[in-house]
Amino acid sequence: MKIQYLGHACFRLISDMGTTLVCDPFNGETVGYCMPRVRADVVTVSHHHDDHDCVDEVCGSPAQIDCEVTCCADDVTVSSLPTFHDEVKGAKRGSNLVFCFEIDGLKVVHMGDVGLFDENIVGRIANCDILMLPVGGTYTVDAQTAKKYVDAANPNIVLPMHYKCDGCTLDIAPVNDFVNLFNPDDVQFDVSDSLVIQDVPENARTKVVVLRRYVD
Repeated sequence: MKIQYLGHACFRLISDMGTTLVCDPFNGETVGYCMPRVRADVVTVSHHHDDHDCVDEVCGSPAQIDCEVTCCADDVTVSSLPTFHDEVKGAKRGSNLVFCFEIDGLKVVHMGDVGLFDENIVGRIANCDILMLPVGGTYTVDAQTAKKYVDAANPNIVLPMHYKCDGCTLDIAPVNDFVNLFNPDDVQFDVSDSLVIQDVPENARTKVVVLRRYVD
């Protein structure tokens, strides 16, 4: 399986058979930099804000999943879990979907714009292989709450998302606020925009991998 970081909270997941999913495509005018033009078979949308639901930016007439569901897309299983976009159970920003994928024997989780620590979600994502987690605060959980998710869910690999980077105009914190909460030996700033995983990771401790943003 290959995971490619497209920026903001957007990733492209590609199975060994070539089934391609894009999570939370964004509006470049909102985020401050362009959404790459990539193809997908399926697009998942955690919630309908324009920095997460710009399906028109994705090529290939993909199917859209934006509701609570469990389904299959060729060799990939997709399920979604309801939670909230803020710390007051949706009163400020509404609902959010956490997406769980089974791809090539790996459990991959995309947290969308989760805005609070949700014990029910922790129980469903515990010991996943890859966790894509917002860390920038303001509109999502902040670095400390994101770290609480990592400690409770114990994923093998964490891919931070939804943080301030070059070009981003949103009022969110940089990724260093999150990675500084970890042992430096467990953090990898990758020179690539992609992570390729052939087998289930067997890390003694959670590894944080900060991918470079893909630019087409």
